[in-house]
Amino acid sequence: MSFRPLVLMTLYLVCVLVLTLVAGMFSRNWALDSLHDEASDRLLSNVTQLRTALDQYRYLPFVLTQSREVRTLLRLPDADVGGPVDRYLEQINLVAGSSALLVLDLSGWPQASSNWRDQQELLASSQSEKQYFQQAISGHEGREFVQEGRPARAALYLSAPIYDQQDLIGVAAMRLELDKLHEQLPIDYPFLIADMNGKQLFSMNMPATLPSSSTEVLGDGTQVHLLSLDDNPYLMHSVVLDDLQWRVSVLVDARSVGQQQRIVAGSIAGAGFALGLLILYLREKRQKRALQREQARERVLNQERQQDMISTAQVGLINIDAQGIIHFINPMATQLFGVTAESMRDREFSTLIVDDAAGDLLRETLSRLHRTQHEPLTNVETIGQRGDGSLFPMMVSVRGMAHHPELGYLVTVIDISRRKRLEQALREANESLEHKVAERTRALEETQAELVQAGKLAALGRMSAQVVHELNQPLTAIRTYLAIGRRQLENPQMQADNYRQLESLIDRMALITGQLKTFAYKKPEALAPVPVGQSIDQVLGLFRGRFAEMNLQLCYDPPGPDVQLSGDQARFEQVLINLVKNACDAMQGQEPPHRLTLLVSEVGEDISLRVEDNGPGIDAEHREQLFEPFFTTKEVGTGLGLGLAIVHSIVRDLGGDIHVGQGAEGGACFEVTFKRFN
Repeated sequence: MSFRPLVLMTLYLVCVLVLTLVAGMFSRNWALDSLHDEASDRLLSNVTQLRTALDQYRYLPFVLTQSREVRTLLRLPDADVGGPVDRYLEQINLVAGSSALLVLDLSGWPQASSNWRDQQELLASSQSEKQYFQQAISGHEGREFVQEGRPARAALYLSAPIYDQQDLIGVAAMRLELDKLHEQLPIDYPFLIADMNGKQLFSMNMPATLPSSSTEVLGDGTQVHLLSLDDNPYLMHSVVLDDLQWRVSVLVDARSVGQQQRIVAGSIAGAGFALGLLILYLREKRQKRALQREQARERVLNQERQQDMISTAQVGLINIDAQGIIHFINPMATQLFGVTAESMRDREFSTLIVDDAAGDLLRETLSRLHRTQHEPLTNVETIGQRGDGSLFPMMVSVRGMAHHPELGYLVTVIDISRRKRLEQALREANESLEHKVAERTRALEETQAELVQAGKLAALGRMSAQVVHELNQPLTAIRTYLAIGRRQLENPQMQADNYRQLESLIDRMALITGQLKTFAYKKPEALAPVPVGQSIDQVLGLFRGRFAEMNLQLCYDPPGPDVQLSGDQARFEQVLINLVKNACDAMQGQEPPHRLTLLVSEVGEDISLRVEDNGPGIDAEHREQLFEPFFTTKEVGTGLGLGLAIVHSIVRDLGGDIHVGQGAEGGACFEVTFKRFN
């Protein structure tokens, strides 16, 4: 794959992006420069209007200084001229449109006021600390912005000294509320007047506190100040009035700057991308025409190549159209059907198929070839008909020309006569093999039945020998005690001893037959809750005498009454009896001390019982046979080998499990697990 078009496109996009950024910056610079000129014009107009408005009031203090009544009032404060002066000031104030006119003595106390009717607070305080008064006393024209009144209102004071024959006798002052100045300034955009310390003296359409501004330098070196109010950008332009020591500022809405920048940048970017798309379209169109010419050449080569491949293929290939008419047939297909290529041209392919189930499926596929959605047919077995009328099995596939659909469909024909013969031979061999396997299986089943019967007879023989051996000893003893009893009929005490011995022998025989009976028990139909602690206590009570005889140390911590397993209490106690008895038998021939440990624990949904002794233990090679019937490690005559087999059968029937291992002291350890009763 060539990376040159990708590199060229990337470079073009980078150029468009750079041009967009440069155009956006240039348009922003031009818009800010235009906005700065507009702000300068507004500021000049505002300053002119402000000076014009102030000039309308600057003469008022000087008018008062020329009044004879005012000088008389200040020379002779006790003279009865205060009232006329107040009315004189009132008339001038009304004509001039100022807020108040004052006449102050050298101490700053008002001697007359134009607002003598309703603003007596102006006459009740000295103005000696005011800046405008201090400036006038110094012989200069005074000027001061103040915030006074409740609520506080901004006011401008203008003052002038009053002289009489070269003597300073007082101060004339004019007070102008800035609301009245606002009425004389036809300004509808943000406007601000501040002193040199930055304190706002007067503002229109602006907040009390301005946010900090950022400075931006334009291309010609002009500095503009931008700030944001209510999420909207503004350009602020200021000028300092040296004579008034005021900083006058105006704000101009700068949203048009961003809009113009976006329009210019968007236009440049859009034009660049449009040009790029046009270039891509023209390039794609040129490549498409070249590809079409290449495809046409490739199609001609493919047709020639396919004709050659079809002619030399080792399978029958037939080219048909959507109506199933043959256009071309290769030599292998003419050989299979025993026809010539000329006789098959323009002939329906369906005439080469025999009417059967597979042939019907093939005919249905051929009838649907003209449809838009065509499912290819693969490896259909049917019967073909040769030109001489003979039949042969064949495998047919019908597929469309995926890359060149205008060429129609390709039918593949394979003669499967040899495969059918091999399949028949294989089928016959399989049938013969299955017959032999069946006969061999029957022979093995008969042999297995004979082995099972022999095993049963062997087990019955072992059991019979054990039972006969176990029963022979008590029977012999019974015969002996009966003979002794006949000779000692006259001795009742000896007779009683003989009877007790006979009863013990009979009990032993009952125990032997009882084990066989228990071994034949069936699985219980229903499981019930079995209190583990109670069952263990009952079993330990049966062995209390033997424990005392062996001087056995029992290690057992009884579980709580709520510990219950799912099973059958009698069969569970039978398991305990066999395990405890085996442990005692194992320790019987050992040197003391004898210890038996019973441990009950709860593990998840199971209850585990461990029975552990300190006897000789069980050899590893005997553990796998330990639960088989009639297997025992005891001496001959001491057991049938059914105890652990019975235990294993009971535990399995109750849904539990049993394991044997080596205890902590080297003896045997049996761990039985049962399901907890829920």
